[in-house]
Amino acid sequence: MNDLPDLTALPVRSLLLLEASIVKELQRRELVRTNNKPLGDIAEHIVWLARGGVLEPTSTKSHDITTPTGQRIQVKAMGVRTVAGGKFSPFRSTDFDTAIFLVFDAAFDLAEAWEVEAVRIEEVTLSAHVRGRQPTLNQVRAFGASVTAEMQAAYARIDG
Repeated sequence: MNDLPDLTALPVRSLLLLEASIVKELQRRELVRTNNKPLGDIAEHIVWLARGGVLEPTSTKSHDITTPTGQRIQVKAMGVRTVAGGKFSPFRSTDFDTAIFLVFDAAFDLAEAWEVEAVRIEEVTLSAHVRGRQPTLNQVRAFGASVTAEMQAAYARIDG
């Protein structure tokens, strides 16, 4: 596999675009059926850069980050959607203080970010199908406060 490009010098956005292109090609070849991406982990890193504290181990239930003040944050990410009603992954617990939702466009620029209190997530109808509460982008916009500028500034620092 010596013919592979050196990825170490590429910025994060370029790596994400490359990964998206690879997934599309694998779908075209009918080898994969989903769009699972590393976007969730990168979103957690962005929020951690913005808020500081501890990026919790992946086995931690209900939250991804604990800030220096003890605030527990759950992070959700969404790639480009053509419909504002696109759904985020489900919440199966609301044992956190706030959730931060990051929405990326097709070029993996951070288009918008919203912070929603856990109590507002509890207002989302419980879905038996996913065994959780799965807010839409429209609900997040209605329930939340924009933290777009703060998260965009953190994302700009991700390549260090």
